[in-house]
Amino acid sequence: MDAAAGMSVVVLILALLGLLIAVLWILMPFAIFGTKDLLRELIREQKKTKEILIAEAKRVRARDNYRPDDDLSATR
Repeated sequence: MDAAAGMSVVVLILALLGLLIAVLWILMPFAIFGTKDLLRELIREQKKTKEILIAEAKRVRARDNYRPDDDLSATR
């Protein structure tokens, strides 16, 4: 294989790599915008879970007549 053939293979590989990067560059914003709604839903569910856990902790503390030095209002 001579130098010109080797150089053309390198140029071809670089061109394909550049094309791949260009396609990914164009598609990336759509992938990011698609996850925004999912992240919002996860945050909502996490807040619901936190409220449920706080209510359950208060219920258990009231049931067991447990009175710590600090109360659960510090978690809000």
